[in-house]
Amino acid sequence: MKILFVTDLYPLGEEKIAKALYYFVQEWKKQGHIIEVIRSNFVPNTKLRGRRIQKEGIYNEHGIKIYNLNFNTPFFFNVYKKLPADFSLKNYDILISHMPCGALMAQKLLKRDKIRYCCAVHSSDITVLTNNPYKIFFRQKLKSAYKTADFIAARSPVLKKKIEDLIPDTCGKTFVAYSGVDNELADEIEQYGAKCLDFIHDRDLTITTVASLIKRKNIDVLIKGLADFKDKNFFLRIIGDGEERENLQKLTKQLGLEKNIKFTGEIPRKEVFNYLKQSSLFVLLSENETFGLSYLEAMAAMNIVIALKNDGIDGILKNEENAFLISPNPEELKDIIKKIMLLDSNRLKSLYENMKNTINIYRQEQAAKNYLENLQ
Repeated sequence: MKILFVTDLYPLGEEKIAKALYYFVQEWKKQGHIIEVIRSNFVPNTKLRGRRIQKEGIYNEHGIKIYNLNFNTPFFFNVYKKLPADFSLKNYDILISHMPCGALMAQKLLKRDKIRYCCAVHSSDITVLTNNPYKIFFRQKLKSAYKTADFIAARSPVLKKKIEDLIPDTCGKTFVAYSGVDNELADEIEQYGAKCLDFIHDRDLTITTVASLIKRKNIDVLIKGLADFKDKNFFLRIIGDGEERENLQKLTKQLGLEKNIKFTGEIPRKEVFNYLKQSSLFVLLSENETFGLSYLEAMAAMNIVIALKNDGIDGILKNEENAFLISPNPEELKDIIKKIMLLDSNRLKSLYENMKNTINIYRQEQAAKNYLENLQ
């Protein structure tokens, strides 16, 4: 199959862009498909997110041809003028768009030629559809994209329900396109089986979270929820950076937790995995999450996961079966950690076995294969 993949969320060497979509593309390439990418950058949005603006042109990265296009307006006028003269949708079997910028560009491309079209839904799409000022300018254009698409790829079960509730026309053509855990990391899962035996009730708590330090990630809730565990000599590693870092560091000092909490800033992905292998708990109470691959990556390193209920990854994480789901409340977090610390060895072994089974289902290779099978 020859695929044209359109999104502004393709890294092209940009570290601040999550690599979930990059992994889909790379897995499809491994499976024998031909993929080309249009990277549709809305310049004001790129600047707002602190991302680097790449020079326009055609790139080749890891065997993938990438058309990097920059626009100062989000309506993508004269799209074809920025592409080679011989560019045609008829050279592809399917067009797949991700993120609102991708969907808007796809609509412009489809005006000239019609091919099969899949429009993905992220939490950003729901925000644009429901929140001011975005919905004033883009709601109708995005609704048109969803209605004309042959397939809707919701990035989580929660997002599938949200888009079907908002736009009933999407019912019957929507499927869940979940992300997968890095195959190499998933292959190592058997090495951490002994972790359940190490989680002794009086053992020091080693906790990790990985997130952009912005308000909706609720890192302040995590810090407040741990304030009562000083006597347990816990250690929390906060990996990531963002506008809330200074406030979070002030909160840490106010609660007298400077010795217990370390802010690492942004670090390479490989280092993140190494830290996850050293910790026992992974806590991230992020709201409005698209999927949350970091939860599965933490689980692959045999961290007991505490996440937010009724959000992105709820449905894949199942409360008290392979993880623990709570509200963004410090007291609730404190209570669930105490509960986890009191689990007996049989209950812990059952929990870890369910975690391993989950990871074996949600691997990158299988996730990419499932995505295309839904399109076929």
